Amino acid sequence: MRKFNVNCITARNILVCLLTMCLFISKTKSQSGTAYPLDPLTSDEIKKVVAVLKSSNTIKGTSIFNVINLKEPPKKEVLAYKPGNAFRREAFASFYDDGMDGMTEAVVDLNTEKVISAKHIPNVIGMGLEADSIASDILKKDKRWVDALKRRGISIDSVTHRSIFTADFGIAPLGHREQLVIPRLKGNKIDIEGLLACTDFTDHKVLKIIDEEERFSGKTDLDYFNKDSLKADRKGPKPLIIIQPEGASFEIRGQEITWENWRLRYGIDNREGLVIYDVRYIENGNERPVMYRGSMPEMVVPYGAPDLLQASYNFFDAGEYRLGQATARPLSFGADAPENAAYLPATLIKESGQPFVLDSAVAIYEQYGGTLWRHGDVSRRATDLAIKYYATIENYDYGFTWIFKQNGTIQVDVELTGVVEVKGVHRTDEMDEPDKNDLSYNGKSFGTLVHPHVEATNHQHFFVFRLDMDIDGDQHNSVMEMNTVPVPAGNTNPYSNAFAVEHTGFTTEKEAQRNVNYESNRNWHIINNAEHTIYGQHVGYMLMPGEQAKPFVLDNSLLRKKAGFLNHQVWVTQYAEDEVYPAGKYPASNKVYDGLPEWASKNRAIGNNDIVLWYVAGLTHIVRPEDWPVMPAHHMGFSLMPFGFFSANPALGLPYPEFLKNLSSGNDKKAVPEKD
Repeated sequence: MRKFNVNCITARNILVCLLTMCLFISKTKSQSGTAYPLDPLTSDEIKKVVAVLKSSNTIKGTSIFNVINLKEPPKKEVLAYKPGNAFRREAFASFYDDGMDGMTEAVVDLNTEKVISAKHIPNVIGMGLEADSIASDILKKDKRWVDALKRRGISIDSVTHRSIFTADFGIAPLGHREQLVIPRLKGNKIDIEGLLACTDFTDHKVLKIIDEEERFSGKTDLDYFNKDSLKADRKGPKPLIIIQPEGASFEIRGQEITWENWRLRYGIDNREGLVIYDVRYIENGNERPVMYRGSMPEMVVPYGAPDLLQASYNFFDAGEYRLGQATARPLSFGADAPENAAYLPATLIKESGQPFVLDSAVAIYEQYGGTLWRHGDVSRRATDLAIKYYATIENYDYGFTWIFKQNGTIQVDVELTGVVEVKGVHRTDEMDEPDKNDLSYNGKSFGTLVHPHVEATNHQHFFVFRLDMDIDGDQHNSVMEMNTVPVPAGNTNPYSNAFAVEHTGFTTEKEAQRNVNYESNRNWHIINNAEHTIYGQHVGYMLMPGEQAKPFVLDNSLLRKKAGFLNHQVWVTQYAEDEVYPAGKYPASNKVYDGLPEWASKNRAIGNNDIVLWYVAGLTHIVRPEDWPVMPAHHMGFSLMPFGFFSANPALGLPYPEFLKNLSSGNDKKAVPEKD
């Protein structure tokens, strides 16, 4: 009996296949494709933006860039574009001048090499900058700070500092870059608890020191993750190598991907990270629009301990720290994505405005998708197309994968891993009562002990997805809510077993502010009012929520004022070109409010219109001991599933693959595939 039979594949064949695959990847990287209105800025274009801003005296020598991005052309122009036609090419830049309040925004026409507009916004704060490393220089000159450390037996020379935005907790003048500065011993990754400094980085001065000496400030022998000391102390499984001897089934041309019946584009935005554009399903030669633009333009991570530091840990990871230039990470071959992936670069910028290319920023690959469909002894194997991107923000690592399936479904997967946020505490055993000097509520701590004196704080993650749906076009879309309800006992339900689905259509933005309800199997049906199936049903797609969380941050909190999108898990707005960032352009700002709730308050018409669907995916993380020192990857997400987009199963006509027939032949352990 044969132990292993893969159609005479030997180690030598595997090596040949891997070499072939590497050649494919190399070829894919070198393809330049054709220019398109939504293509990200190239290195040359980014250099041109900076040169134009300099020559026009729009920027000074001290200017520090938050972002330089493509300013996407109006949607109507992109939809009307034909290959070979000229198109507008503009760039948006947001930058900060050291010592000056606020931010400046500029738009540059790359075709004419001129500044179209330049506007200073005085009362806003931009994103995290490398220039914010001035914290130590400011604090070591402050006698109050030096004395507070000395009372703890700590020398100013033995500490380092990190800082976070204070947002609405701040006391600096509006538009000043106020930061909450936290000290920690050099070589130690636990903060010195109870000592904070509200610091104005614009004026380079300390505004206020918060000193709670009773809090834990000792040094702990922390088993913190360190890649340099990582040791492999267990034996791994036998090799599992994913190969495609005949090459990949998808084609990449520039930023365009075609695969099976799908055609779409992708790009890397310096703020939003991975963006999916112009998704179409090709049916009988007809390209049917599904989604014009899909992205995750904002996320927030509130922490659950009742002190100023934890309350300020409301990281708006896209709007404050960016999912592109500051946090994008290359994908590890075979680990972050499989061996058969095409690993593609992205062009990002440094804060100086200098472009750089990040290799292996995106992975595009086919993966085994399980059973596509089955009945009796007849079944079909599913293959999916995946597009993956990774960002590291402070301690957490986030993977974002858009998965396109042969049955027309789009699945979005969010992968959370990295290192959880920790704080120093007096207790050393989980069975101990919280120390009187540690924060607690009715004898309950606000986190999980993962090491003596080390507590991982309870927290939540919320991801806001912006889905510009264009089901068979952009002018006649609507959203209906679907709730499954039991039929009351009586003549209409004599056996008490009947249930039905109620459809509620939304006509205005205020009606469409909704929450997930798993008890009623609540979903949302995005339809085209003008198109129908052969049975008279509206063509459409259904938003199917995945893992969810209700925010525990109270309604009257400052965070809920800033992150009003947390008030509901589903929103629908009328399309507007400049409504992209659900917490506003500059969420780090003090007492500046903008974003999704303000837009939806206009209560515009969303029935039979061009609409945008917003989905807020949530996760509550009560840390486990197993999450330390590095958290195993946790997956969450949602699906966009065709509901009436097709009149029947679109994957019914797929054949049983020939290579599976060959692999199964001669092996009595495998069932013989059906005859054609």
